[in-house]
Amino acid sequence: MGKQRSRKGCLTCRKRHVKCDEVRPKCGQCQKRNRDCLQEEATGLEFRSYHFDESGSFLPNPDTRDNRESSNQQSTTTPEDFLSANVQDGSLQGHDYTSYCAGQGSTTSPLASSINPLTVGPYSTSPTDVPLMGSPLGTSSRHYGASGFSISQLLQHVSPSVQTAPSPSETTHLTLTHREAELVHHFAQHLGRWLDCTDASRQFTLKITRLAKTSPVLLYAVVSYAARHVGDAETAESAHEKCVELLIPLLSSEHIAYDDVLLCAIVILRVFEQLNVMVTGSDHERHLAGCTALLKASQGREIDLSAPTLRQAAFWVYVRQCLYNACVNQQPPNVDISLVLLPKPPCGSPDYELRSETAWANHMTWICATVINFCFSNSFHEPSARFEKWNELSQTLADWMQSKPSSFEPIWYSDPGPNDVHPFPVILFIADWHVMAYGFYHLASMLLMIYKPFPRFAIRKVQRQLKDTDAQVMNHVRAICGACKCSQATVPSLITLCHSAFIWGPLMTDIAERQEVIRMLQDMEKAHAWPTTWIVNSLREEWANS
Repeated sequence: MGKQRSRKGCLTCRKRHVKCDEVRPKCGQCQKRNRDCLQEEATGLEFRSYHFDESGSFLPNPDTRDNRESSNQQSTTTPEDFLSANVQDGSLQGHDYTSYCAGQGSTTSPLASSINPLTVGPYSTSPTDVPLMGSPLGTSSRHYGASGFSISQLLQHVSPSVQTAPSPSETTHLTLTHREAELVHHFAQHLGRWLDCTDASRQFTLKITRLAKTSPVLLYAVVSYAARHVGDAETAESAHEKCVELLIPLLSSEHIAYDDVLLCAIVILRVFEQLNVMVTGSDHERHLAGCTALLKASQGREIDLSAPTLRQAAFWVYVRQCLYNACVNQQPPNVDISLVLLPKPPCGSPDYELRSETAWANHMTWICATVINFCFSNSFHEPSARFEKWNELSQTLADWMQSKPSSFEPIWYSDPGPNDVHPFPVILFIADWHVMAYGFYHLASMLLMIYKPFPRFAIRKVQRQLKDTDAQVMNHVRAICGACKCSQATVPSLITLCHSAFIWGPLMTDIAERQEVIRMLQDMEKAHAWPTTWIVNSLREEWANS
């Protein structure tokens, strides 16, 4: 009869299924293999204060650190400790997301501060060595709240076969303060639309606001997002810290990976994190990593394009969030593109029209994700295999455009005249998801043009071919800019404009077009609190050097 598994062995040895000698602080197996020796967190919680050192590193205050070093008993932790990685000398150590995905690489965003954000995906690749346009945000902030996440360690032993489970975050009806009610109302009126941009059923707008009245963690996530959007920094930070503190005990639940409310809360916190760049000057991407860990622990192998549930709607929000970072950093999105897409709903099925509209929009989102992965990854080393994949993606893109419903066509299109003030075409749509699909189509099209594999025998014609390609790419750019200009209430389409600028920015030479793009980006920051100043500065610097 074999020995029972050690209950005190390190998590690294458990994951590798090897015997741990339980030596602290680093066991013999980890010492020999030069691995991070991850120890299981104690169940007791003690809140300790943190501070930033001169390099921007996130460190415990000296008194609490001394207490911890002088005690070999039950370890203490804070919201930052429990949810984020242990930070030493400005880099993430210990319980990080790559420990969850054994053998999978992590990439570092140039948007990040000295505290490197960890992104996890099915790729071991680095960002493009020579990006089309660099990212300028590189300074850390000392005012960043308790926004770190490292829940992957808690999810390592969750069985992926579980499909449904009771939500540990459910509670009784909450009584909102007047300010909280105002901010939830603001979310329902304006911000839910950001998250529902490819969901014709508007699940975040209609369901999240209802669930927020029964879930404190979801309520504080919504309040932090809405407060940051309206410029109420004090309420935003307070709600965000409360939300993170509430998440701590919920993360110990065996059903954490299958709690739809918590997944939605973290998706919303990711938008708060993106808006927080206006305050902190850096994007740590920690809540994005939290979504990654949750989805990896619970995601099945099939995806419903029509997103009939809140969890599936949250997945598509996550995909779009990944596309933003992928384009800015020119790296593959943290999305498993090998997932199987379920067929679109058949005619006559319940809620057919709404589900069909959603499915077509999400299908284009997925095609765009696969194209971005193709362009920014090194998955195809053989020229023939890469060219074959390029042809396959081009055909998939063309098939979508040819077979899409007529509702996805613009209701009006006109090119700018010689006397028009605005240099971009007028393109009008009737729904957010139509605008989004249109933008993703043109983004994918321009990427396939830029990254088309060249046959070796055509090398003498490369320079002329590049000029022709640039002109075609700019046609797609003008389509995106025109659609965004005419649908400025569809904020996610403007977000597509933001991250696609790092693809086409160097190609824009027309002065009037440049000025209009700058105006659109500046208006977006003023009206919607989305950080665009750094993008404007990057474009101006790029154009000044061209």
